[in-house]
Amino acid sequence: MNSNFLFNYSIATNRGIRSINEDASWIGLNKNNQYLIVVCDGIGSQDDSQIASFITVDVFRENFERHSKIFNIDRFFNKCLKSSYNKITSVANKKLNGRKIGTTLVVTFVDNNKVVTYNLGDSRLYHFSLVSNSWIQITRDHNLYNHFIDLAEKDKTINVNELCMQYRNQLLALTKCLESGTNAHIDYDKFVFKIELGDILFQATDGVYHYLKLADVNNIMKNNTNNFSTIAKSLIQMAIQNKSNDNLTCVVMETVNGDVK
Repeated sequence: MNSNFLFNYSIATNRGIRSINEDASWIGLNKNNQYLIVVCDGIGSQDDSQIASFITVDVFRENFERHSKIFNIDRFFNKCLKSSYNKITSVANKKLNGRKIGTTLVVTFVDNNKVVTYNLGDSRLYHFSLVSNSWIQITRDHNLYNHFIDLAEKDKTINVNELCMQYRNQLLALTKCLESGTNAHIDYDKFVFKIELGDILFQATDGVYHYLKLADVNNIMKNNTNNFSTIAKSLIQMAIQNKSNDNLTCVVMETVNGDVK
């Protein structure tokens, strides 16, 4: 049996207390009811990183809009990833004297009840299951802390606590992203899962998710059932009120109708 889902979605971004917005995002729908959600967060420690996030979102948007249906999402993603990298590197070399610019990247493809997500960096996708009444973090941050965890799993002689103490001020530093002149983007993560009627997808940059509880998403959705488009903006405003010090971007998507055949 296949469930033919309908979706509500809400998307918003805000520069917050920063002088410019280095985040970029987009959600698209093609003629075969396939969705593509792209969220990027330019690397704040690099000047002009908004160029990398904007280029990446534009590449995915332009390629998606040329297709009435995506038949092979892996091939589509890899084509867009390569094109984004080439354009970012070209701009960095020609206009920025080779200076590094980069961005995180979370791309989510929704085709009926199947979800495929690709991740580089520390922007995140969460999934709320109505059946289990619980949230799960789908993506895994590419940061130094998780890198230490991975090393310890491969080598039992490594003491994670000692490493964390030694590098305690750098644990959130990115270990992977989409960056000019490097090939770290080749080793991205991919996640595939199913959704059911009433499930929620919440995709956000760290300027949002660090300053919210996941229960806040449910609560704001309950209070905006008749005005779904405002939900993402309301979540961002809550994160700002909670003293977010970063740019803020999020997307909320909910399955609202299923026709079982």
